Amino acid sequence: MEKIAEYEITNRVPKYSGKFKIEELTIKTGGKEFKTEVFNRGHSVGALVYNTETKKYLFTEQYRAGAEGMMIEIVAGKMEEGEKTQEAIKREIVEEIGYKADKIVHITDFYLSPGGSSEVMALFYVEVSEKIGEGGGVDETENINIIEVEDLGLNGNMFFEFPESGDVTPPYKLIDAKSLIAVSWYVQNKMMKSLWETVSEFKMKSL
Repeated sequence: MEKIAEYEITNRVPKYSGKFKIEELTIKTGGKEFKTEVFNRGHSVGALVYNTETKKYLFTEQYRAGAEGMMIEIVAGKMEEGEKTQEAIKREIVEEIGYKADKIVHITDFYLSPGGSSEVMALFYVEVSEKIGEGGGVDETENINIIEVEDLGLNGNMFFEFPESGDVTPPYKLIDAKSLIAVSWYVQNKMMKSLWETVSEFKMKSL
């Protein structure tokens, strides 16, 4: 196997500083040197939320500038400076959908777009039951609607599908990466749990 070339960041130049930051990096690798820009918006958290009282999954619907339209997503948001990941997701759940977290399961951490962004997201599965706030977001840039879903397609059907008319009415289609990762993880674990319970029941009957 060919050895991966080592690299060295030889220079950093701030190019923009506002709500987010952009840096120009000079990188030396394999005897060559090149420049590239990195988008720095801090790190983030996201969670697939399940209401154990209503037996429904809770998603958010809001306008996303990058997509130039409305998006259906899991609860997610930026971490604040010095904040722990579980603290951040508890806060985001209250701010966006108004619920208190009862149970938090860590799924994984991942880069959203490492080719040009430094952002890492911590992804969770969270169970809730008690509504303690209105939700909807906390500033003028957020206008979040809560979307309740009963079925994630555990019977082999693909999760959400847009109707041919294109109207944003149930059922929905997820095209957001973090949401697809969270739902895929949940569906896979649900199927494995069901398989394990079936095998265990068969073994008990065989004794």
